[in-house]
Parts: sequence; C-alpha cells; structure tokens
Amino acid sequence: MDKKIALITIHGMGDTERHYYTEFYDQIQKSLGDKAWSKVAFKSLYYQDILQGQQEEILGRMRDQVDWIKLRRFLLYGFSDAASLEYKKRVKNSPYYLTQKMIMKAMDDVFEEAGNRQIPVVIVANSLGGQVISSYIWDAQRIDASVGIWSMQRDDEVHEGSPRDQFRRMKSLHKFYTLGCNIPIFVAGHKNIEAIKPPTPDFKWYNFYDKDDVLGWPLKPLSHSYEQRVEDIEVNAGKGFFTKLFKSWNPLSHGQYWQDKKVIKHITENIQKMMSL
Repeated sequence: MDKKIALITIHGMGDTERHYYTEFYDQIQKSLGDKAWSKVAFKSLYYQDILQGQQEEILGRMRDQVDWIKLRRFLLYGFSDAASLEYKKRVKNSPYYLTQKMIMKAMDDVFEEAGNRQIPVVIVANSLGGQVISSYIWDAQRIDASVGIWSMQRDDEVHEGSPRDQFRRMKSLHKFYTLGCNIPIFVAGHKNIEAIKPPTPDFKWYNFYDKDDVLGWPLKPLSHSYEQRVEDIEVNAGKGFFTKLFKSWNPLSHGQYWQDKKVIKHITENIQKMMSL
C-alpha cells in the first residue's frame, strides 16, 4: 500500500535481453534515493520472447549461406519485430494480441502491488516499444475496438469501468516517455494521423530523439494532434566520453537512450514532482 507511482519500461526492436533495463533501473534508483524508490512500483515489459523462437529458427536456416551475420541478425530481428507485431491484428494469439495480453497482465500485477488501487503511471518506451504502447492505449480508448485484446471477449470477470479495468486501459498514465521512437515509420502512409488522447488531465508526452538516429524521429510534425500532445526533446544520446565519441554521431545512437544523462534527469525530476503532490 506504500507504492505511490508506477514506473513501467518497454524495450525496442531487435535481439533484446530480458534485463535490458538494468542500467536505467540503477541510475533512476540512485537518483531518487532509497526512500523515494521504495514508493515506486517498477515493472519491465518484455515482448521479445513472443517472437524470438521463430526468428532464431529462420536465422539458423540462413547462417551458412550469407555473410555479415551480426548486421543481418540486427536487421532480421529488428524489422521482423516491427512487421510481425503489425500482422494479423484481428487474430487471437497473433504477436499483436499476445503482446497486448502481456501488457494487460503487467498492469494487473502493478495494480495488485499498489494494493488494488490506481496510482499515477510513468511509462518509458524505447524504439518500437513506443509504437507498441501507443497501439495498446489507442485500442483501449476505442469503445468499438476492432483489433487486439480490447476487441475480443475476456473471461476474467473484470467489469468495464472498474478501477482495475481503468488501470488496464492506462487511464492513470500521467507521463509518457518515448526514446528513439519510430512511430512515423508505421503511420507515414496514412492520410489521417492521430495521436492517442490524453488519458489524464495532466498527461505529458516527452519524445527524446537524436538527429543522427535514423530509427528515432521527432513526433510533433506528424499532425496537429501530435503537435498538441508531444514535446520533442533533442539529445546527443549516450553516456561517457567514448560512447559519445563512437556512437552518438551515427545510427548506433539508437541503443544509447537508456543511459543518457538528460533522459535520466528528466524522468527523475518528474517522478520527484509527482511524489510531492
């Protein structure tokens, strides 16, 4: 019952380790201090295992016939993640459905850790994770959702409009951070581009991007609704002299947001402000 805020992370595209968040977790915990951190319900979301088995099998079939295996592994995992999660959205047990089911289960876990009550939520989504969470929230906000878990019957006896249902639907989301977000890749071909609606009155969406990161984009130029709801923040992603020297000025910066000092400072300060209210 002592949890005051939920901090939820979700990873991006590619072959991602389950504990992708470790350094980020350590830095946020250190910045907040033990007393404040004890009031945070932390949850990391991980969807790579939904896709990884088939990706490994495909790569195994190709390994002896091609060169540049490391680069091919990055491209295969990264772009098949994006393609698979957008495929057959209306089909139960598709990657899209299973990923949303995982997110819903995680939200239930946080709700229970908070004493079966709604607490303010901060989400930090890297890369493809921004599209994944945005899609989940978009579907949850639709009364007549046509895809994903919200479009299908659920036998969990959670009543619509109940505190647990509202928490599942991200109606406690106060701060949304996207790092190296590639939502533009998914929506650029659409004539009408709409951002998610603000789930709470004080909802803020902060989008950190590095101009050298070809997979991370500003979001405000997408449409009027994105312009109204997103604050784009440019960073030179990475931590430490050698990281910035070799990675911050080129596409390798895509994997550096979790350790960026400006990102950590911004998130920490917002959590501290939320706790003081």
